Amino acid sequence: MPTLARRSVLRALSAGTALAAALALHAPQASAQAYPDKPVKIVVGFAPGGTNDILARLIAVKLQEKLKQGFVVENKPGANSSIGNDFVAKARPDGYTLLVSSSGGLTTNPILMKNLPYDPAKDFEPIALLGTFPLVVTVPATLPVKNFAELVQFAKTQPEGKLNHGTPTTSFVLVAETLTEKTGMKFNHILYKGSGPVVTGLIGGEIQVGVLDSPAVVAQVRGGKLKALAVTTGKRSAALPDVPTVAEAGYSGYDTPIWTALVAPKGTPEPVLATLRTAVAEILKEKDTVDRMQALGLDPGDADHAALARRITSDIARWSAVARTAGIKAE
Repeated sequence: MPTLARRSVLRALSAGTALAAALALHAPQASAQAYPDKPVKIVVGFAPGGTNDILARLIAVKLQEKLKQGFVVENKPGANSSIGNDFVAKARPDGYTLLVSSSGGLTTNPILMKNLPYDPAKDFEPIALLGTFPLVVTVPATLPVKNFAELVQFAKTQPEGKLNHGTPTTSFVLVAETLTEKTGMKFNHILYKGSGPVVTGLIGGEIQVGVLDSPAVVAQVRGGKLKALAVTTGKRSAALPDVPTVAEAGYSGYDTPIWTALVAPKGTPEPVLATLRTAVAEILKEKDTVDRMQALGLDPGDADHAALARRITSDIARWSAVARTAGIKAE
């Protein structure tokens, strides 16, 4: 091939390579700007029926209405929600796989689980704090106690002075342990795959107490199948206004809320995150959303993702101290 012709071919190849590289570089941005252009999966690491599942489905419906695309909830329960959380951590970071996680999945699993396959601080992009809520000290309707003080006394009559406590997640274990610090009440912790199964266990008499998320128990308390004895926040729950706080039951200063958040895999494009944050921020301020959440005992959150990142870090430190005091080690 003549030298001139060869140079022309090389220039053409070089230009083609540069164009391909430029297209590849801008493809994610173009895709992000069109987001969402196909259904989005929202993963929940628990069985249906608990707060994370309820909130995920509420947010999914609202996002579908606002962004004109399908948002589908998929439950992946097991291993204190770490199966579902790890699935999302390793998913393609394109905004089409999201996670609704309990505070436990992001702040207590790292403390209580050895060889956790994901890092809450490094593997996720915070989108929004969906809501905070009390846990409710709940017992079967048939348990012979009328209030929280009687439950503390009843615990002392049990074998080894312990109540069988059903729990869906590690964070609830640590909240129960803060009650141990305050009251001296002790527990045998029995792990379930979600709050729904714990409620079933309470009604069936398999366990004696559940320190559970309010949305999971409100209906059964109102229906008379369960008794709510106290809430773990510093103020009463709007969903259960007649139920005293632990502080009101005689243990001043006690205030231990739980929360749920929406996150995406690390590396999700910023335009996608911005779209989701804007949409969720609007959803959390809508009157019907606020009314629905408050009826379930939830206080709506916000889309301050930087504050959520700080909360994850500070809660890990807080729960680490509780675990050390309780002598709980990672397993």
